[in-house]
Amino acid sequence: MLEVAAALCAGLGVTAAIVAVAVPAPAAPDEEVIPSWLRRFLSNRWRDENALVLGAGWTIHGAVGLAVVQAVVATAVGCCAALLTGLPALGAAGAIAGVALVRGSVAARMRSRQVIRQDAVLDAVRMLRQLLETGATSVHAAVAVLGERGPAPLRLEFRVIAGTSVGRRQAWNAARHRIGEPLFDMLAAAVLIQGPVGGELAPLFADLEASVSGAQEVEREARALQVQARSAAAIIVSLPIVFLVVLSTLRSPYLDAYHNPTGQAFLLAMLAVMACSYVWMRRLLLLPGLQRVRLRDA
Repeated sequence: MLEVAAALCAGLGVTAAIVAVAVPAPAAPDEEVIPSWLRRFLSNRWRDENALVLGAGWTIHGAVGLAVVQAVVATAVGCCAALLTGLPALGAAGAIAGVALVRGSVAARMRSRQVIRQDAVLDAVRMLRQLLETGATSVHAAVAVLGERGPAPLRLEFRVIAGTSVGRRQAWNAARHRIGEPLFDMLAAAVLIQGPVGGELAPLFADLEASVSGAQEVEREARALQVQARSAAAIIVSLPIVFLVVLSTLRSPYLDAYHNPTGQAFLLAMLAVMACSYVWMRRLLLLPGLQRVRLRDA
């Protein structure tokens, strides 16, 4: 019963932390109840959660739904870990692992969708160049063709742009915000800056195709190296926890010292140090990525 109660407490603690991060801070009417730095932190976390959910295509319940799923998985994994090992501290570690599992799955889906969008942008630039080289009368006519036979993920966007007779700059700008891809920003900038002057745009799109493909190659190589480094860091941090779980499952007498309050506190402190080290390593491996192109007059 003690292990179950400890696991439930760990799950509730993680749930409270997730809700505190996911739910935006209420606005104070007159007095500043929440400090400004904490309000900025919560606002940034809420924006990041929404960006993660939108990037993964999970728009049914938004960031709130993601927070609920994380809380449920954290509670379930934490309870199972505590019951299996008999160590409440490992129940807290299991709850954190459950949250990481959910977020990792969502981040992987977001990354796969991003790769699909990037490939679609490269195909669109290549098709635009080919259409202009083979006699398309204008960029607008080539965009209309892309709306019919272009890359599937971007056909709707090109169809909307081609169907806009007035305010095409605004249509391109709106498509940039919806897609949220730096490579598409480069395409929109090339069209908006150069203007629809027919076949003379073919050399520009040839240079743009080379730039986009080069940027994609560099970014993907960097991300592959980042994934390798993060995987190595995760393995290094996880090995001691896996070792503890195996010994706990086998009821090894070497862990008897951790079944008293002092041992539990020591184990929890060591797990906290490992978690902080892993977060620090992930921050060191964080890549800024490609920067968005800003078109203020578009």
